[in-house]
Amino acid sequence: MEMTTYQAFVYHHRPRLTALAAMAVIIFAQPTLDTLMYGSLVVLLGELGRTWASGYIEKDADLATAGPYAFTRNPLYVSNLTMFLGFCIMSNNMLAALIGIVLFTWIYVVIIGIEARRMVHLFGDSYQIWSEHVPLFIPRLTPWKDRTRKAYSFALMFEHMEHKHWFGMVVGLAIFYLIYYFQNV
Repeated sequence: MEMTTYQAFVYHHRPRLTALAAMAVIIFAQPTLDTLMYGSLVVLLGELGRTWASGYIEKDADLATAGPYAFTRNPLYVSNLTMFLGFCIMSNNMLAALIGIVLFTWIYVVIIGIEARRMVHLFGDSYQIWSEHVPLFIPRLTPWKDRTRKAYSFALMFEHMEHKHWFGMVVGLAIFYLIYYFQNV
């Protein structure tokens, strides 16, 4: 699938670009006990969403329409954004959070567009029908009624290395708690 130079740059450098957004939030963080507590809950909610989505997706092999994919076409990205917002809450710095959210949004708008075109190429009419009923990003309130009926797969979740993402989440949480500790010693 062809991409513009701009799209290819964002697509291939998204981990580094996302790290820039995270660094903006970390460097200027001024966490409080309240922001740590509320932000941690939001981060955990996002990671639970990722774990849920990872048990349904068979990348490039089958169109995932079960589980969270019956509510949004991009539950992993919704969950990533939820986690990022949690870290922004923990940061307790509105300017840093705004910079981070702008960067994060810019990256994912490009990526979601690229992936939507790829899904049309891979799954054709099935994707078209699904996309007519399931929103691209903001989840619908009820699941799409014509979704596939598929059980959650722990094997898929582990295949997608979601346990490594849990580890990364714990490290991210620890960074904010350490910032709080060192700012308040």
